[in-house]
Amino acid sequence: MTDELPPWREITTDDYAPRIFTDLGSLEAWIASSKTLRLLLVRQHEGKFRLRLILREGVDLRWGPTADPNWRWDYAHGPNLALDAAEIWIERADGRRKRVDQMMTRPKPW
Repeated sequence: MTDELPPWREITTDDYAPRIFTDLGSLEAWIASSKTLRLLLVRQHEGKFRLRLILREGVDLRWGPTADPNWRWDYAHGPNLALDAAEIWIERADGRRKRVDQMMTRPKPW
Protein backbone atom coordinates (compact mmCIF):
# COMPACT_ATOMS: atom_id res chain seq x y z
CA MET A 1 0.00 0.00 0.00
CA THR A 2 1.28 3.45 -0.86
CA ASP A 3 0.85 6.69 1.05
CA GLU A 4 1.02 8.73 -2.14
CA LEU A 5 -1.60 11.44 -2.32
CA PRO A 6 -3.83 11.80 -5.39
CA PRO A 7 -2.80 14.42 -7.95
CA TRP A 8 -4.11 17.96 -7.87
CA ARG A 9 -6.80 19.09 -10.26
CA GLU A 10 -7.11 22.85 -10.56
CA ILE A 11 -10.50 24.27 -11.37
CA THR A 12 -11.74 27.79 -11.95
CA THR A 13 -15.26 29.13 -12.16
CA ASP A 14 -14.96 28.61 -15.94
CA ASP A 15 -15.34 24.89 -15.19
CA TYR A 16 -18.67 25.05 -13.38
CA ALA A 17 -20.16 28.54 -12.89
CA PRO A 18 -23.79 29.13 -13.81
CA ARG A 19 -22.66 31.65 -16.46
CA ILE A 20 -21.24 28.83 -18.63
CA PHE A 21 -24.67 27.23 -19.05
CA THR A 22 -25.83 29.81 -21.58
CA ASP A 23 -28.64 27.66 -22.98
CA LEU A 24 -30.41 27.44 -19.60
CA GLY A 25 -32.43 29.85 -17.52
CA SER A 26 -30.89 31.24 -14.33
CA LEU A 27 -32.35 28.65 -11.95
CA GLU A 28 -31.54 25.75 -14.26
CA ALA A 29 -28.01 27.09 -14.75
CA TRP A 30 -27.51 27.23 -10.97
CA ILE A 31 -28.73 23.63 -10.64
CA ALA A 32 -26.44 22.48 -13.47
CA SER A 33 -23.54 24.29 -11.84
CA SER A 34 -24.26 22.58 -8.52
CA LYS A 35 -24.44 19.17 -10.20
CA THR A 36 -21.10 19.74 -11.93
CA LEU A 37 -19.49 20.71 -8.63
CA ARG A 38 -21.04 17.78 -6.83
CA LEU A 39 -19.60 15.33 -9.38
CA LEU A 40 -16.14 16.88 -8.96
CA LEU A 41 -16.40 16.69 -5.17
CA VAL A 42 -17.56 13.06 -5.27
CA ARG A 43 -14.51 12.20 -7.38
CA GLN A 44 -12.32 14.10 -4.89
CA HIS A 45 -13.90 12.12 -2.03
CA GLU A 46 -13.24 8.87 -3.93
CA GLY A 47 -9.55 9.78 -4.06
CA LYS A 48 -9.31 10.38 -7.82
CA PHE A 49 -7.75 13.81 -7.29
CA ARG A 50 -7.61 16.74 -4.89
CA LEU A 51 -9.42 19.87 -6.03
CA ARG A 52 -7.69 23.22 -5.96
CA LEU A 53 -10.16 26.06 -6.62
CA ILE A 54 -8.51 29.11 -8.19
CA LEU A 55 -10.48 32.34 -7.76
CA ARG A 56 -9.23 34.90 -10.27
CA GLU A 57 -9.14 38.60 -9.52
CA GLY A 58 -9.77 39.54 -13.13
CA VAL A 59 -12.79 37.25 -13.52
CA ASP A 60 -14.36 36.40 -10.18
CA LEU A 61 -13.82 39.45 -7.95
CA ARG A 62 -17.14 41.09 -7.19
CA TRP A 63 -17.39 44.65 -8.39
CA GLY A 64 -17.75 47.55 -6.00
CA PRO A 65 -15.85 50.02 -3.88
CA THR A 66 -15.56 47.62 -0.95
CA ALA A 67 -14.38 44.57 -2.93
CA ASP A 68 -11.15 43.29 -1.40
CA PRO A 69 -9.02 41.20 -3.80
CA ASN A 70 -7.35 39.48 -0.82
CA TRP A 71 -10.57 38.21 0.76
CA ARG A 72 -12.08 35.01 -0.64
CA TRP A 73 -15.62 35.98 0.33
CA ASP A 74 -15.47 38.95 -2.08
CA TYR A 75 -15.22 36.56 -5.03
CA ALA A 76 -18.20 35.19 -6.93
CA HIS A 77 -17.45 31.48 -6.52
CA GLY A 78 -20.85 30.15 -7.52
CA PRO A 79 -22.59 27.52 -5.38
CA ASN A 80 -21.09 27.18 -1.90
CA LEU A 81 -20.16 23.58 -2.72
CA ALA A 82 -17.13 25.07 -4.47
CA LEU A 83 -15.66 25.95 -1.09
CA ASP A 84 -15.40 22.23 -0.26
CA ALA A 85 -12.37 21.94 -2.55
CA ALA A 86 -9.25 20.67 -0.78
CA GLU A 87 -7.57 24.07 -1.32
CA ILE A 88 -8.73 27.53 -2.33
CA TRP A 89 -6.35 30.02 -3.89
CA ILE A 90 -6.67 33.59 -5.15
CA GLU A 91 -4.86 34.44 -8.35
CA ARG A 92 -4.16 38.14 -8.58
CA ALA A 93 -4.24 40.02 -11.89
CA ASP A 94 -0.42 39.93 -12.05
CA GLY A 95 -0.38 36.12 -11.73
CA ARG A 96 0.66 35.88 -8.06
CA ARG A 97 -1.24 33.28 -6.06
CA LYS A 98 -2.08 33.06 -2.39
CA ARG A 99 -3.69 30.16 -0.54
CA VAL A 100 -6.81 31.41 1.23
CA ASP A 101 -8.80 28.34 2.28
CA GLN A 102 -7.67 28.67 5.90
CA MET A 103 -8.64 32.35 6.30
CA MET A 104 -11.10 33.05 9.07
CA THR A 105 -10.66 36.83 9.16
CA ARG A 106 -9.91 39.47 6.55
CA PRO A 107 -6.28 39.25 5.55
CA LYS A 108 -3.72 41.99 5.69
CA PRO A 109 -2.68 43.44 2.32
CA TRP A 110 -0.07 41.48 0.40
